[in-house]
Amino acid sequence: MRAGSLAIVGIAAYGVFLVATMPARWAAERAALRDVALHAVNGTIWRGDAQAVIRVGGGTFTVDRLAWDFRPARLLQGRLAYDVAAQGAGFDARAEAARTFAGWSVRGLAARADAAVATAAFPWMSPWRPAGNVTLTSDAMDVDGNQARGTAQLEWRDAASAMSEVKPLGTYRAELAADGAGGNVKVTTLQGALRVAGQGRLEFPSRLTFTGEALGEGDKARALDPLLQLLGPARPDGSRAIEWRTR
Repeated sequence: MRAGSLAIVGIAAYGVFLVATMPARWAAERAALRDVALHAVNGTIWRGDAQAVIRVGGGTFTVDRLAWDFRPARLLQGRLAYDVAAQGAGFDARAEAARTFAGWSVRGLAARADAAVATAAFPWMSPWRPAGNVTLTSDAMDVDGNQARGTAQLEWRDAASAMSEVKPLGTYRAELAADGAGGNVKVTTLQGALRVAGQGRLEFPSRLTFTGEALGEGDKARALDPLLQLLGPARPDGSRAIEWRTR
């Protein structure tokens, strides 16, 4: 092999070595991550971990450990994909996150959190002091700017609030079917004294229109009256009309 060819092979091999061992800290310092600040970054851009502070919904929450592991086989599908895991106080999550030609995608999302964690991201919820266990799952969600397509399901088990002496209130499910600039939302009650049902429309990122009803049932129905008064006006059948609109 000629000297020139050897030089080219050597330069290429060295380039591959540099990319394979590129420190994640170096990449993080140069990446423009909107609403995400990374600290204590370790490993490489292919496998590593860090701490993160994420701004969302008017508040922030801290991820004690955010880990990533490159999945090279996904390149054959046109996806630059990583297995991602996040843990923090009161929550953990796992998913496959990828960059595609069309935007970002998430596959196999499974997240669990204490309901109280929501107050860190959404300070307006603090007076309600939510409690219980929340799970969020999604088989597939594709995102491009303010456009999203896919489905997600959230369940709030053993739901409770400082606004009611009844604990727990029940277990509830919210389903999202995203179809572009927004998505349809459906809420149902799985069990509990406080029955809530309704449907609405979420315009990304955070504009929600929701209509439904709430009703107390069983021997705890009367104790739910103070909370029901906060949810909406009374109907002739005793239920409460829910009309929520956010900007």
